[in-house]
Amino acid sequence: MMPNEKDKKESFGDSDPSAERKDDASIQLPGRDQGLYSPRIEPSPMLAAEVNSKTTRETPRAKFANRWWLLSAVSALALIALTVSAIYLLARRSSTVDQLVILTVPSGAEIKLDATDYGHSPVKLEQIAAGNYTLTITKDGFEPIVENVTLSRSQPLEYKEYKLRPIAPSDSLSLPVEERIKDYQQKADDRFARGRYAIPYEDSAYYYAQLILSLDSSNQFALEMTERIRKALYQSAQAAAAHGDVGQAQEIYGFLVEYYPHDEEARLSQVRLEAQLSTRRGEVRDLVRKAEEALQAGALVDPPRASAYFYSKQALAIDRLNERAKAIHNEVNEKLTAESQQALDRGDYDAAISIQRQIAQLFPEDRQAQARLHDAVAAQQAESRANDPENKRRRGLDNYRAENYSDAIPDLLSAIFSGRAGPEVIFSLARSYFKTGQLDNAESYFKKVGPSDDDVYRSAIASLGDIAIQRGDSARALERFKEARRLGGSTMYPIGTLDEKIERIEKKQKEKEAEPTPVTISARHQHGGILGGSCSGPLTVDSTGVRYDGGNGEHVFASNLLGVAVRINGDELTLQLQKNSQKFKVSKADAERFREALARYQQTYSPNK
Repeated sequence: MMPNEKDKKESFGDSDPSAERKDDASIQLPGRDQGLYSPRIEPSPMLAAEVNSKTTRETPRAKFANRWWLLSAVSALALIALTVSAIYLLARRSSTVDQLVILTVPSGAEIKLDATDYGHSPVKLEQIAAGNYTLTITKDGFEPIVENVTLSRSQPLEYKEYKLRPIAPSDSLSLPVEERIKDYQQKADDRFARGRYAIPYEDSAYYYAQLILSLDSSNQFALEMTERIRKALYQSAQAAAAHGDVGQAQEIYGFLVEYYPHDEEARLSQVRLEAQLSTRRGEVRDLVRKAEEALQAGALVDPPRASAYFYSKQALAIDRLNERAKAIHNEVNEKLTAESQQALDRGDYDAAISIQRQIAQLFPEDRQAQARLHDAVAAQQAESRANDPENKRRRGLDNYRAENYSDAIPDLLSAIFSGRAGPEVIFSLARSYFKTGQLDNAESYFKKVGPSDDDVYRSAIASLGDIAIQRGDSARALERFKEARRLGGSTMYPIGTLDEKIERIEKKQKEKEAEPTPVTISARHQHGGILGGSCSGPLTVDSTGVRYDGGNGEHVFASNLLGVAVRINGDELTLQLQKNSQKFKVSKADAERFREALARYQQTYSPNK
């Protein structure tokens, strides 16, 4: 049955849209582009109205389609960008080492990878590019370590620990190894019997035990001696603290922590002592007054427990920054040094050496004390030697020019103390000490090169700058380099080299000015466990790390900056340490201040800075 006209019109409205477009008067029929006759189809008025109505209804849908197309394009571009970024990060990550921790025993050694200085050990390096590097480790009084290291992605966290070897006495280097070990054993026994366990380090029982281990790492005598020294030092520290000599106890615990890094007993004792000292700040003024009175009375070091030295050292143990205590402490050293020099000038070598040994024992921080002691001993030896000093002078200079620095030192010393030394000999001796890592002796002799217009004096000034750099005294180094540049430089230190050194120091000084300040907050430590409980005390963050002193010194702990994190939840602060976590109740404002300070310190003291 055929549909009527009304049915045809209704079915047209529901037909496929493509059919509607074919009936549009603007659509050309096939063949028109080829020049063929294609008559235009004129739709009926009713059909045109139907088409116009349909077009009007489709307009919003077309707009939506256009917007959807634009959104799809933008999303596709964003997806491509994220994919490229992820590929880049994965490729970058695969070419770096997550973490590299470098430890040394003792600590405090300067660490360099290639020409980049990463500060003093221990250091933690993060995101170091994988590859081959030259690692350089230096510390005054110890042999430098230079080795090639390869960093790869095989381990996400890599530890490298180095035991530094002390520089051996130059007079023993010519002996066979067996004779050297025997000599060191005798000296270690002698020093231990006389109570010269480890402080000062040089010429102590510990020093000779380490020299033996540097020649024979499994030597039973040296291993046992090292343990005997540890026990003796610990007992000495406890005895000193019990008798009120907290300065001596502090010094000994510091040595144990630095040279016996795995001795947890010593580390905890040091923390407890520091906590006790923090409660005794009210005693500093009285100790300084007593030190001044003893100084005026001439009681420099005697009697041992009522001298200017004793009182000033106790004051500094409680308050390291007390200027007057430091001034008295230094004045005692200066007066003793003057007495030693007077004895040396009148030819009383025994008295001069005795005083210098006392200075070295009482002031281990005085880098010049050992140098002066060496001078006094060398002077005594030079006085007693009968061989021709002129021959020694020539031989010393020949060895220096041939870069045989260790062999040059004894002969150059002999030439100096026999009165046959000019600026060249003094500079050669200083440079020989510098090249063998004996910075104290090197500095002493560089300073003895008298002012002049020659090349040697300008090189000596610049060399003092290099020594200051190795000791971390950038201000003194900058002063020396600028002085050498003002004088015109030298063959060894041309103007261009001095400019580069000055620029590096000034850049570091600017970075130093932006360092953060310590923050201490009041906190209540939540002990946790079955018994629970808590204690109150100060929680501090500074350049050394974080520290809690609670329960009047009965509950203390400390950690360095590595791996420390803070989480805050209301008035609860959780301190995540390397081995455990500790919870505290603090105000939210204090918690935020503490977290911000920790973040600044970690960023400032990051090995990558």
